[in-house]
Amino acid sequence: MSTEDEKEYLKAVLEGREKPGNVVWRKIWKEKDFVRVRKALREVGGMNQSDVAFDRDKMWRVVEKHRGEGNNRRRVVTTWRWVAAVAVPLLVGGSLWFSWRENKEMPDTRVALIEAGGPQAVLIMAKGERINLASIQVDTLTTQGGVRVCLDSSRCITYEGKEGQPKEVEYNTIVVPRKGEYQLILADGSKVYLNSESEIRFPTFFSEGERKVYLQGEAFFEVSPDKERPFIVNAGEINVKVLGTRFNVNAYTSEEAIRTTLVSGKVQVSDKKDSMSAIISPGQQVVWEGGKLLTREVDASAVTAWINGKFYFEEGATLEQITRQLQRWYDVDFFFTSERVKKIVFAGVIRKEYTANEIFSIIEKTTRVKFNVNGRTVMVSELK
Repeated sequence: MSTEDEKEYLKAVLEGREKPGNVVWRKIWKEKDFVRVRKALREVGGMNQSDVAFDRDKMWRVVEKHRGEGNNRRRVVTTWRWVAAVAVPLLVGGSLWFSWRENKEMPDTRVALIEAGGPQAVLIMAKGERINLASIQVDTLTTQGGVRVCLDSSRCITYEGKEGQPKEVEYNTIVVPRKGEYQLILADGSKVYLNSESEIRFPTFFSEGERKVYLQGEAFFEVSPDKERPFIVNAGEINVKVLGTRFNVNAYTSEEAIRTTLVSGKVQVSDKKDSMSAIISPGQQVVWEGGKLLTREVDASAVTAWINGKFYFEEGATLEQITRQLQRWYDVDFFFTSERVKKIVFAGVIRKEYTANEIFSIIEKTTRVKFNVNGRTVMVSELK
């Protein structure tokens, strides 16, 4: 395919002349030549329109990140510069195909809307006291052994030590339910973002030696550097050891694997039973599954999109994988009418602030599936 042909196809999509479902549209979104084009457009479509309209550099960075490599680089680079030039004014006018698809194709208003989740969690103290963090209004929640437990202006829970070393280490637990997420600043200044249906157990302060926390579910960590005290995340069958870095750990018990993804710094992932370990660099992921560790290259921004308020469904994501994320954020249960429906794929970037109904509508417009909502139960079937 020539550069001119590719540019013409892309222009047709950006201008909305080629709509989801027609012959040309299906060609663009299935052919191998357009893998990087699709990825960039999906990411642009998931950005705030106001951000893109007033920040052309941000728009270019998004497109630049997905340029071609190797033998196709020269042809693809030219195309990307054209896409960046065309997409910015079209975004300002609100005519990008992603916006058209999401805003014009609204869900059936007769079906009760399933609203998105938000910040909520329960703090469980060392002696069993439970505090609902979604409803609390005071700044200082409590004092434990010389450590103040507070809420900052952004409703993030923090642990602040007073003068002198506390006498005894106490462990607290934060439990985030379905339809929730929460942020925590540990006593050493490390920040933790907790995803839906997750919990973390941690000390109110860190003594000498290692800094260790216990995770179930998913969390993103921004660890404060401390060469004398390595930071360790105990997650299911693995330990993740760091000194100072940013990384994501997905350790849901409902998933078959535990995934550790590095954004910056360096981490060591170890299997607790067999003492296997792997050290990874930024942009790499260690997958623990069935007692084995596998290292692979990933798009770390896609894995960590949830902390920026987005669902990032990469190329090849199945409905079974996608709905596991949706059920935690919207507190719904999915049932598939066949095994075949579970394997249907969808890719895109969608903001988490949307109702579940809006997301169902987006998926329906690009796949041959139907979501039938009945209360908090969703039946997924294939259109014949």
